[in-house]
Amino acid sequence: MVRILPRLDEVKREHTELKELALGDFKVGTIIGKLRAIIADEDVEVKANEAKPIKIKPIKIPANHITFLSAYAANRYGHAIAVGGDVHLPMSLERTVDYASFLTSLDGSIKEDDLLGVLILLPAEMIK
Repeated sequence: MVRILPRLDEVKREHTELKELALGDFKVGTIIGKLRAIIADEDVEVKANEAKPIKIKPIKIPANHITFLSAYAANRYGHAIAVGGDVHLPMSLERTVDYASFLTSLDGSIKEDDLLGVLILLPAEMIK
């Protein structure tokens, strides 16, 4: 079974100094967003129909950015439904997430370096 798309492994090796897997940037109109891979940082056994926290490779969220999760399920065992970290910080500060809540649909094993999902980062400006 393929754990991560081969190209993602290539990119990860090329950018190990980044400590995060940037899938690229995109543009919708005049707004430029960022895509970040949510990668497992531990081995976990999962059972169908359970929600489980999974440690992930840290992802930095720039100040004044909001996050969305891609609706496309990137892992055969389930879907990342949320990401978070130990400390809640306001949007105006840079934040780091290192855990994902994972909702399973099949029994199986999540291995370290498995792709769990994709995090979408969009710039936001507070107006009030």
